[in-house]
Amino acid sequence: MKKYIVTLAILISFNLSKAQDGISDVLAAGVEAAALFTNSYTEPAAEAFSYNLSAGWYDDARVLPKGKFNFIVRAQATFSKDEDKSFLLDPLVYQDIIQNSYDNTNNPPADVTVTFGDDSTTPRLIATALGQNDPSQSLVIITRDRTTGIQTDRSVIELPQGLGDAGVDVVPSAFIQAGFGLGAGLELKARFVPRTQIDEAEIAIYGGAIQWQVSDVLDKNDVLPVEVSVLAGYSVLDAMYDFEDGAVVDGEDQRLETKSGSLTLSLIAGTDFKVLNFYGGVNFNAGTTETDLLGTYTVRSSGSIFPIGQTFEDPISVKTDVSSMLGTVGTKLTLGFFQINAGYTFGEFDTLNGAIAFKF
Repeated sequence: MKKYIVTLAILISFNLSKAQDGISDVLAAGVEAAALFTNSYTEPAAEAFSYNLSAGWYDDARVLPKGKFNFIVRAQATFSKDEDKSFLLDPLVYQDIIQNSYDNTNNPPADVTVTFGDDSTTPRLIATALGQNDPSQSLVIITRDRTTGIQTDRSVIELPQGLGDAGVDVVPSAFIQAGFGLGAGLELKARFVPRTQIDEAEIAIYGGAIQWQVSDVLDKNDVLPVEVSVLAGYSVLDAMYDFEDGAVVDGEDQRLETKSGSLTLSLIAGTDFKVLNFYGGVNFNAGTTETDLLGTYTVRSSGSIFPIGQTFEDPISVKTDVSSMLGTVGTKLTLGFFQINAGYTFGEFDTLNGAIAFKF
């Protein structure tokens, strides 16, 4: 389990560090441009994390008997579609935003142009936090004195890579989960990853759920051919990356924080055999992910088009909301107190999960 947690923390550390490298540098072009880029860059990953957190809450339509409990080690992988790995970036849109921001400063009048590193202004696909820029991509921001036409500044901003640059095609998670039978057809569930730190990154996962076996209460004579239950669960991912001063912006207490919460409501049906069982469910998922660039950022490089010494405080906050219906199918093998489970949740983002469990 520790190996999975460390792997997850390393991947999130990689992703957050890559985001920091680009987003903090984009600040040199102004808060408005950086906020637009951050939203486009992080939104698909935020959605994927929300769907990942909503999966894996159940592996059976039956609940544990009163006083019984289980201990589960679960790993999940959420798949992203190709269209979620990139977004269309139009340099002219950023040019308008940066020009407006520049005009609101006390700098001498100037005209701003924005191009890609190869001088093109044609919109192109750029990596999101799930993708990869191959080859690497950059934006070039040039200012020219409005009266003389003389170039007064040239800034080059390297755009960040995503998980694809590490050869990762999925959004992973791994956690410990436990259940306890309360009686009256109820089972209480909890999941967690203890706060883990790898280099400058920290990650924690926690959540809880309640499952009620409706058929145990309303179908005591076993008229129904399957067991039926309902479930409500909520999971949270809390991640942070604490980074050093960048090449373009200086400051204090600089960090990138991501917090994702996901609510799951499920209707579950499954077989009732001793060894091998199958289950399926219909789920409603609603989630929110907030990504915040926090701390103090002071432009100190001559490569910035804005006044040297301009300071931004907690400059960027991006919020992503998702809600949709999902379907789940799976199977569970029980060998005494030992169980193996595999499930697949399909919808906007598909998630594969597997687990080993010990029932007592």
